[in-house]
Amino acid sequence: MTYLEVVVKVTGTDPDFMLSLARGMATLRAFEGRAQLTIAQAASVTGLSRSSVRRCLHTLETLGYLREQGGRYRLAPTLLPLAHGYVMSDPLAVAAQPVVNNVRDMLGESCSLAVFEPRNRGSEVIYIARAEAAQPIAMPLHVGSALPAYCSSLGRVLLAALDGTALSAYLADAPFPARTPETLTSAEQVRAACDQARECGFSQVNEELEPGLRSIAVPVRSGAGGTVAALNVGVAAGRWQPEGMIERILPELRAAATHLARSIQTQDR
Repeated sequence: MTYLEVVVKVTGTDPDFMLSLARGMATLRAFEGRAQLTIAQAASVTGLSRSSVRRCLHTLETLGYLREQGGRYRLAPTLLPLAHGYVMSDPLAVAAQPVVNNVRDMLGESCSLAVFEPRNRGSEVIYIARAEAAQPIAMPLHVGSALPAYCSSLGRVLLAALDGTALSAYLADAPFPARTPETLTSAEQVRAACDQARECGFSQVNEELEPGLRSIAVPVRSGAGGTVAALNVGVAAGRWQPEGMIERILPELRAAATHLARSIQTQDR
């Protein structure tokens, strides 16, 4: 299901919903993880007709959000103030950045905070704070990067916090794509991993998202006890074994999540 199909499904028959604007935003979102797109490629990604995509691309270029050269479109720097504005204004992102920096400095490994992608809740997680280690992992990740929930430690922590109905609705899309030979793809496997994350209070993923990448994540809870985000550390498999991550990294992550939760609660008072 494309982003636009999800949006239309959620909004239903809302009389104030602007379908033309949604098409433009779907076209803009097609550039996530892609350096450039042609009209044909953007149409394939969005599921829109080529004529609709051409008009959207032209409008976005005219407004300065895209650049076109030789029939290929790229994102333009005009978008950067929007992204920067979010990072500087969202209370959770602001509170999280020094926390992930501290975890990175203590462990020498990359640390991130993520939440569900708001429009397509449950499908993807999106990074809102990130501290990269001096020895980065092979998979390039930054603030704004999105990952599938089913095979990431961050995603499983957040999925584990959903109620039964919401989790079942998400798992209805299974089987999921196998990103590596280790990826859990069936609804039963992912549900069991989420149940374990809920019971243990953390999720550990070993080379399911990317070969050579291991990660471990914990929930960040609100004052009412609900999960508002997930905090994780990602490492190269050659540097850490799963048992060592639980012994050394997990306690630091839990302490950092507790500290961040207290900071959020203080801001809310």
